[in-house]
Amino acid sequence: MKKILSISLILATALTFSSCVKEEDDIFDKSAAERLNEASDLYSSRLMAAPNGWAMQLYPTNDNEWPYGTGYLLLCRFNKDHSVNVAMNNIFSNSQYLSDTSLWEVITDNGPVLSFNSHNDCVHAFSDPYDLSFTGTAGKDNNESGTGAEGDYEFIIVDAPEDASYMMLKGKKRGTYNLLTPVEEGMSYEQYLMNVKTFRDYYFAKNVPTFYEVHWGDSLCKMTMSYPDEAMNDKNTNASYDGIPNIYPYHGSSVFDQTFNTFLITMRGNDYYLRFRDRIHIGDVSVQEFRYDKERDIFVSVDNDNYYICGDDPTRFFSENIYNIFQGTDKLGWRFYYEGEMSDSWKAEMDAINADFQAQKNPMTLVSMAFKKENNDLGLALITTYKTKSGNSNVTTYYDVNSQADGVTLTFNGNISRNGDRVLDMVPALKTFVTSTINQKFIAKKDDTGFNLNTLHLCIAGNEDKWVKVNHYDPNDKK
Repeated sequence: MKKILSISLILATALTFSSCVKEEDDIFDKSAAERLNEASDLYSSRLMAAPNGWAMQLYPTNDNEWPYGTGYLLLCRFNKDHSVNVAMNNIFSNSQYLSDTSLWEVITDNGPVLSFNSHNDCVHAFSDPYDLSFTGTAGKDNNESGTGAEGDYEFIIVDAPEDASYMMLKGKKRGTYNLLTPVEEGMSYEQYLMNVKTFRDYYFAKNVPTFYEVHWGDSLCKMTMSYPDEAMNDKNTNASYDGIPNIYPYHGSSVFDQTFNTFLITMRGNDYYLRFRDRIHIGDVSVQEFRYDKERDIFVSVDNDNYYICGDDPTRFFSENIYNIFQGTDKLGWRFYYEGEMSDSWKAEMDAINADFQAQKNPMTLVSMAFKKENNDLGLALITTYKTKSGNSNVTTYYDVNSQADGVTLTFNGNISRNGDRVLDMVPALKTFVTSTINQKFIAKKDDTGFNLNTLHLCIAGNEDKWVKVNHYDPNDKK
């Protein structure tokens, strides 16, 4: 009897298990292989859905050091024949436009994965295990043999909405998140990359020793661009050294309070977007992407208008950089040219000075004037430069400088360089200019944008219609 019962239990259990298996089979009406193939086809179609391809914001690693953690813009067009056209213009392409065509495929590996499965000079530049020729300095070489930039060439497809408005990829090996946005139809890849490079180089120029103001609601921070030594020493203006910004409290320490947040610039239509690699958290709010508002001259958060990035105050910047040490080498000042841009009233005074020079026994021509400090003198030197048959001659008059929140006051202190008195007596219009026009309070206004203050409009406080355009310069540069 016990044997009969045991056999009955076994049969019942087997039938129950068989029933469960059938229920599981009913969940899927297609085999695993068929489902994987359909997933591959679906995400392949999404990659091909952008008619002019995608702008891929590629980050090789999550480091905060150049060039491994810096972002790079790659333009990719995925074709039906499973070829892919990729283009870039950055330090990995020797700061030249580079394009290459290779193969691509969506494979399945615990989810859909975009694989650039034949060598592409653009994509694989970040994953090839070769030494990077552009890193290191004269006395210190960085050898990346065996690792390269440590990037990926296979990417997990994290998100790919049906409307093809964006795609999000994740590096299979390094885990970096890389956003893809569509490239506008009719825009050539070379032109797109040039537009973005020109925009970034102008708004975040490496030769402007200033900071940007970052407004996080009620909080205020500074953002300074940290460039590698290679960038500051490289005289090749075409070199693509993208700095990594350091964001810290406005009155905090750039060293002890530093947080590095690399970003990329992209285009969508006529708009430019700045997107940080990582979300920045301020209290309960996090922000990541900003759109440049030309009218307001700010980068404003796409999620919250109370979060935006703007340029430095022009008057503060002018005052600080009458003389400054930038990167430990350059003495900076401000210069304006007789043939430069200025108001009619300022131009009339320059014309009068030049006429007095021309009336001398040996006629001279006014070329430029410059504000700077000399040696350790606390005064401000105004240097007039004019050409003689034997070269250039200078007259220097000195001023005391008093910087306030509402302007910079220059007070003529009576000191003049050697032979200066004689020259001022010979050129009455110059004497009037240095003892009257310059002897008062000034404010500075941005020329085009607060993000690039290399050129300013210097105005007389209370009479802003009287102005001259001044250019940031290195007084050691004899040009």
